[in-house]
Amino acid sequence: MLRLQCLACGLTVPYKGSKSDLCPRCLVSGKGAVGLIQVSDATASQATAGRLRVNTRVDGRRHTIFLSGELDLSSAAFLEDAVAEQCEQQPEELLLDVAGLEFMDSSGLRAILQAKEKCEALHCHFDVSPARRPVERTLEMTGVRSWLATSKFVKRLRARPAEP
Repeated sequence: MLRLQCLACGLTVPYKGSKSDLCPRCLVSGKGAVGLIQVSDATASQATAGRLRVNTRVDGRRHTIFLSGELDLSSAAFLEDAVAEQCEQQPEELLLDVAGLEFMDSSGLRAILQAKEKCEALHCHFDVSPARRPVERTLEMTGVRSWLATSKFVKRLRARPAEP
């Protein structure tokens, strides 16, 4: 997957689906129109978008996406690409590990909800790990945490007998 990087702030975004060749973070922060350049063609198994780091792990048909840093407007598309990449492999379960997230805005919430919908359409079990207090509070206050708890995967985990 090709990536674009801003030379001014270091933001890295996926090339696929990028809406322009200008850095969105620099435009919003008032630094002006800073161009993005192509920097690599690395896969999302270990990648960075701005202050978001994404690592993936595959154990059989269980895929885990580990997020750390900030999931916001400038990096939500990166998560969407990582989910799409994992879903192409038709996993049975997809876990989004958000324990490393320090911040998440509404774009991050949208990306998580879209990931759940994508997984349900593919009959793939989806779950989101507990997060740090600020991110978990965002999930709870918006009702997203309870909506995620109604997923088939969580119901199946709750139905399992406790191991001795």
